[in-house]
Amino acid sequence: MRNLISCLITFNLICSLVSFGQEQENKFTRKNKYAKKIAYSTEKCYSRAILVKDSFVYTGNSNGTIFKINVNSGQAKNILDSVRFGDLRDLEFVNKSLIAMRSGDHGGLIKTSHDKFEGYPDSSNVAWKNQFLDGMDFHGKVGLMIGDPKDGYFTLLKTTNGGELWVPCEGKVKAIDGEVGFAASGTNVQVLNDSTFFFVTGGLKSRFFRTNDGGKTWKTTSLPYLTSESSGAYSICMISDKVGVVVGGDYRNPHLCSNTCFFTDDGGEFWINAPRQTRGYRSCVIHANGIFYACGPNGIDFSVTNGKNWYPFANGTFFALAADRTKIYATLPNGMIQIFEQAGKH
Repeated sequence: MRNLISCLITFNLICSLVSFGQEQENKFTRKNKYAKKIAYSTEKCYSRAILVKDSFVYTGNSNGTIFKINVNSGQAKNILDSVRFGDLRDLEFVNKSLIAMRSGDHGGLIKTSHDKFEGYPDSSNVAWKNQFLDGMDFHGKVGLMIGDPKDGYFTLLKTTNGGELWVPCEGKVKAIDGEVGFAASGTNVQVLNDSTFFFVTGGLKSRFFRTNDGGKTWKTTSLPYLTSESSGAYSICMISDKVGVVVGGDYRNPHLCSNTCFFTDDGGEFWINAPRQTRGYRSCVIHANGIFYACGPNGIDFSVTNGKNWYPFANGTFFALAADRTKIYATLPNGMIQIFEQAGKH
């Protein structure tokens, strides 16, 4: 009897969560049509890197600028006013400094402090010379940065001092022919704690990788994405050691709604195709106040069931997402961001 009651409670909870998503779907898409937009740049740039901190939004942009945007006043300034650093794909705050990652065929890092250019941390590091970097993430001073395969192996660099010095991980990960990392939003890599790291790949093979010992050894699981040069996993968000979501798809066929999102509840041993998918290819997934959000070129979707069912949240073209306690921040084309109330804050 106890098991039956437990099952009924779980079933009712799932039904109420799904009902919430269905009831709010039209409300959010109507309401968010009028959500606040801020134009931060007069240049025709876009941002695949976004951070929010203390009522300011920071964007790393395709034209090599970093803008600091006051979300209350709408005022914005380029904190790299005398430096252009190429196509920026990731931003991270570490030790009160902002580290930006340049992608492209000549990857590297730039550091700012007190809203001013400070320098190039570990600029002599040959491990990323002529390397296409995909993303980085930090937990305290511990960070992981990944890049596309070089000499048959993924570039996996680790730091334990906040990004001042990067060294190759002890454990190597051999790439399969046609397998790459996608630098769509700097979120295909995640550092959960000082020893547990994740990253995902795509292309002709898509996989999930996990280490529990700081990069000494890696476990891998195949992700059942369609195989093509433009398909696969683009972004990962693990909210615990067990529960997480991977999103992606095919950026050349962005409205294809099959095989865009997978979820796990066992730490990545198995990945399950979401019964109700996102509305197409998604380049970024985040988690805020118990809800997942994923964005792409035809909108933002949200899930209140840990990635099992997705519902429309907003329409539009979006590249990357960030969140604070009450708001969702999304980057748009033409040097703009849009600010939304979170789904659970209404």
